Amino acid sequence: MDRDKKYVWFSLSVLFICAGICAGVRDVCGEALKRNKVLPINVAGIELEIELATTSEEQILGLMYRDTLDDDGGMLFVFPKEKHVSFWMKNTRIPLSIAFIKADGRIMQIESMKPYSLDSHVSREKVKYALEMKDGWFQARKVKEGDIVRIPQAFDGKGE
Repeated sequence: MDRDKKYVWFSLSVLFICAGICAGVRDVCGEALKRNKVLPINVAGIELEIELATTSEEQILGLMYRDTLDDDGGMLFVFPKEKHVSFWMKNTRIPLSIAFIKADGRIMQIESMKPYSLDSHVSREKVKYALEMKDGWFQARKVKEGDIVRIPQAFDGKGE
């Protein structure tokens, strides 16, 4: 019986240690999902600090797997040059709106995107940037096509 108690205590100890390690990994990985590099931008006169997605890996992950997004939080996708871009919402839990933006900062198109949808949202024109915000963000703040997004000139779009 004494040997069985030791086995139970040993097993419980291993279980708690593993649970602690898993919780730590989840917290670290979860934090990595939440924050990329941040850049201050101005969207039609509204000052924001937005996460950047400049690498292929960051752009593929985007805002997937997140349960929440700050009211003025979002992600700016930066492409090396203007091109037609396409977005979908696979594995994205939060309803989003996307603005497709030319190199000069002009918003060319704004669309709503539904969580988990495989529908493609394609820019009608070649764009340098795409800005994802909570669904309805642009409408609620009266930001419309033709408005200007100001991105710091020092930012070269190649990651920092």
